[in-house]
Amino acid sequence: MAELLVVLGAGGHAKVVIEAALARQPDRRIAIIDDDPAAQDRNILGFRVSGTRVSLASNFPDAPVALGIGNNAARVMTLEALLDLGRRIETIVHPSAIVGNTVQIGAGSFLAAGSIITADTAIGRGAIINTAASVDHDCVIGDGAHIGPGARLCGNVRIGDRTLVGVGSSVRPGIAIGADVTIGAGSAVVCDLSDGQVYGGCPARPLR
Repeated sequence: MAELLVVLGAGGHAKVVIEAALARQPDRRIAIIDDDPAAQDRNILGFRVSGTRVSLASNFPDAPVALGIGNNAARVMTLEALLDLGRRIETIVHPSAIVGNTVQIGAGSFLAAGSIITADTAIGRGAIINTAASVDHDCVIGDGAHIGPGARLCGNVRIGDRTLVGVGSSVRPGIAIGADVTIGAGSAVVCDLSDGQVYGGCPARPLR
């Protein structure tokens, strides 16, 4: 019998994580938990939400956990809490993702369908490389960062912790982007960006 996977989260990102896990192992057993009371008993892709993190230890004591949480800060906080409890954290890689042999992937990260990650890139814990995003050689992706669908990172790019690179954005080679940055959809990043700011446009400029 296939090992049970607990997916923490019951929103849209959880659906994508579940689909990727099943694409790799179609007979994988899935349990979903979410701390939102309104999510209880909700049906997600044929699987019922069946408890909260409080019930994790009693109901699923040995099962690995995958992070189905879309919010970057919440995903990192949850990951750290689970690691402190000694839980096994599963990294989910869709079978259509192309991952170089020298790529390093941190615990709890998610590589979506059609993503491409090439030589000597390091992906932190709890990061998301979303659908059809590409990350070229020697990039460093921080913990909890999210590279949005169709985004393009050229070589030697550094992305800080919990930063969001919006859908369809492009980052030129050698750029360093700080922590907790939001880059709007379709932006072109041509210079380094400071921590905690929101940027957008072509070229990307501070928005607030």
